[in-house]
Amino acid sequence: MPNIAIIGYNIFGIGGTTRSNLNLMHEFGHSDYQLTYYNYTEFSKRDVLSLKNKYPYTSKVDLRFFLELYNLEPKQSYNYIFVTREDFFPLAKILRKAYPQAIIIGEIHTPLALLNRKLTGLEYFSCLRVATESIKEKLSSQYDYNRIYVQTVSLAHLNWNFKEQVTNSNLLVHSRFDDSQKDISYTLRLLNQLVNNEGQKQVKLYLLGAGPDLGKYKKYIKNHQLKNNVTISQRKLPQNFTAISTSHYETLGYSIIESVAQGHRVLAYYGDDDVVYENLADVPLITWLSKDLKEDTPRVLAALRARPTLAEFRESQAALEKLAGHYLEKFLANTQLYQGVKFDLAKITSADIPTCRNQIEAILGSPLAPWYIKLYRYLKKTPLKIFLPK
Repeated sequence: MPNIAIIGYNIFGIGGTTRSNLNLMHEFGHSDYQLTYYNYTEFSKRDVLSLKNKYPYTSKVDLRFFLELYNLEPKQSYNYIFVTREDFFPLAKILRKAYPQAIIIGEIHTPLALLNRKLTGLEYFSCLRVATESIKEKLSSQYDYNRIYVQTVSLAHLNWNFKEQVTNSNLLVHSRFDDSQKDISYTLRLLNQLVNNEGQKQVKLYLLGAGPDLGKYKKYIKNHQLKNNVTISQRKLPQNFTAISTSHYETLGYSIIESVAQGHRVLAYYGDDDVVYENLADVPLITWLSKDLKEDTPRVLAALRARPTLAEFRESQAALEKLAGHYLEKFLANTQLYQGVKFDLAKITSADIPTCRNQIEAILGSPLAPWYIKLYRYLKKTPLKIFLPK
C-alpha cells in the first residue's frame, strides 16, 4: 500500500492551503493510501479529535509533529512526500537524505509576486507542482529549473447544489481582511461608486472574514457614509447574493469556486498576473472585472440583475471538473515523469539539520511556541462568530 506524507503549517487552521491539504487527504484516503500529516504548529489530542469528527475522511490519517522530520534515520518510508509551504523548502535537503527513493513534491501555493524570498532546496525535490502554465514558465525562467508540472489543486470538498436565486442587490466578500493581497478596498470603492455616485442605494455589501485591515475598512465605510450598506461578519448571511473577489493575486480562488458550486453568480478580478482568469475563464457564472470604476459599475449592476440559470450552473460545473477532476489519475501521470531522478546525497550530513531548522524558524518562529503565540494561533483559526454576542 503506497505511503504518503503531507507536510503543512496548520491543518487545524483556516485558509486555502489548509483546504488544499484536507482535499489531498480526501483524494488519497478514498484510494486506500496510507497517510501521515506533519503539522508545524503544536496541537493537542482535542485538536485531533475535533478534526477527525469534522472531516471523517481524516480518521485514519496519522498526525505527527513537524520536529520529527529533523531525523536522517527515520523509522518508516514514504513513496510520496508533499511539502505544501514554500517556507519549508529548505527541509527538502534533509528529506532527500532520509527518504532517498521518495518522490518529493514542492507545492507552490503563494502567488509568485508575493514570494519575497528566494526559494531554496529546489535541487532536492523530485518536482514542483504549480497551478498554471504561466506560473510554470516564470518559475522555470527565474530559477533555471525544469522539473515542474501543472495541476490544479483538488476540489474534492465541493458540494454542487443549484438553488433558484431571487433577484437581489446583495454582494458578498468572503476573504481574509488583508488588503496587500485581497484588495477589499477596491470593492468598497466600487460600492461607494454605486451607492453615492450612481444612486443605487439598494446595494448591500456583506464582508465575511477577519484580518489586520478591518479597521481600515471601517474607517472607509464611516467616511463615505456607507454604514447602511455594509454588514461585517454577520452570522446569518442572505441566501441570495452575488459573490465578489477583487484580489490582486490568487493561485486559484477557493471562495470564488465555492460560490459557483452553490449556484451563485460571481464578480471576479482577473488578477494582477491574470492567473485567476487563466484558471477560470471558461466558467460562465463568473463576470470579470477590470478594476476600472467606470467599466465595472455597469458590470456589477448587470450581474445583480441576472439570475443564475441551471444551464450556466451545469456549464460551470463541467468547466471546473475539467480543470480539477480526476485528481489522482493526473497526479500519478504527472509525477511518473520524475521517477528515478538521481540526487547527490554524499554531502548531506546531520550537521545540515540545525542550518535547515534555523532557516525555517527565522521565518515562522519556533513550532514550540510560548503561550501568547499559541493564543494568537488559536484566535486566528477560530471563527469570529464564536466571540460575537448572540
